[in-house]
This record gives sequence, structure tokens and C-alpha cells, in this order.
Amino acid sequence: MSRPPKPIDWKRVDELLIAGCLGTEIAANFDMHPDTFYNRVKEKYDMGFTEYSSEKRAIGNSIIRAVQFDEAVRKRDRGMLIWLGKNRLSQSDRDEISHKGNIPIQVVNYSNEPIKPWKDNQENKKNRIKKEE
Repeated sequence: MSRPPKPIDWKRVDELLIAGCLGTEIAANFDMHPDTFYNRVKEKYDMGFTEYSSEKRAIGNSIIRAVQFDEAVRKRDRGMLIWLGKNRLSQSDRDEISHKGNIPIQVVNYSNEPIKPWKDNQENKKNRIKKEE
């Protein structure tokens, strides 16, 4: 004979999922193994925990977005407006120029010495420093 199932406050489950809690965390709230909790979700809602929790988390995400938007627009929060502009509208603080491909660079040597690769120049600089010491 099996013991009776532990009670689950489904309204509380929804609140925790909307808040972004994980299934393992919610199961711990009801003192049960996560697999038992997932099975109970399947029995109650005829869908897997992943699908059920995704629906509830989407509600939580939309609430957060609405509050952020309200904070930015209605209360004129400059920081939040900038953040929303960068994240939703791909706005940026700086102008960036990107280029794909090769850009030819002309090097002009005004000295009589041959141009050495950068690595050699760095080694020469190290040698000069050692000589000065």
C-alpha cells in the first residue's frame, strides 16, 4: 500500500514559476523529489514540466518587461531608457566602424634604416633598456 500523495498548492507553484524558480526548487518547497513533482505536473496538466514551466516563465518575463518599460517611459528613468534603447533598438554609445577584408596600408620610411618587423623592434627595445641599466 502506498502513502497518500503530498498536497501541492498549485497557485503557489504558478507564482514560483512566474518568479523564475526551477522545478527542483519548487519540489523542495513541497518536500518531494523533483521527479515526483514533475510526474504530478504531468498528471494535473497533461503536459510535461518543461512545457508548463515555459508558459509560466513567459508570463513572468512579460511582467518584468512591462515594469521596466513603465519605469523608463512613464517615470523618465534615463538609465533605463538608455538600457532599453541599447537592448531593444540596438543603439550604441559609440560609433563603430567595421570592415571585412583587407585594407592596404602604405608604410613610408623616412630614415635610411631598413624597416624591421614589429617583433624585432620589440626585441631591440628590450635590448636598449638592458643596455641603459
